[in-house]
Amino acid sequence: MDSQIIYSIFGIVIFIIIIIVTMRSKSVDVVQSSEEKKTEIINSYKQELRDSLEPLAKDADARVAKKSELLKRFSQELSQNIFFDDEELREIVLELSKEG
Repeated sequence: MDSQIIYSIFGIVIFIIIIIVTMRSKSVDVVQSSEEKKTEIINSYKQELRDSLEPLAKDADARVAKKSELLKRFSQELSQNIFFDDEELREIVLELSKEG
């Protein structure tokens, strides 16, 4: 009987410690809105485009070929993304084509 009481008290103490630690944790998940996520995706594509075209500044033909390749890849990735519809996709690709 004594061992059952000790195990019960020990279990309750452990359970209370777990509850206290859980309640005191300050980690809060930040959830992005769909507009924030869209902006983040577009900005990452713009940055990738700039970074890829920067070394090709002197070679116009290589620059055009690389830009075309990247725009095709971006278009395909965006078409599979749930955040963007067809009209937004066209606008984004047009905007990216003017970049760089």
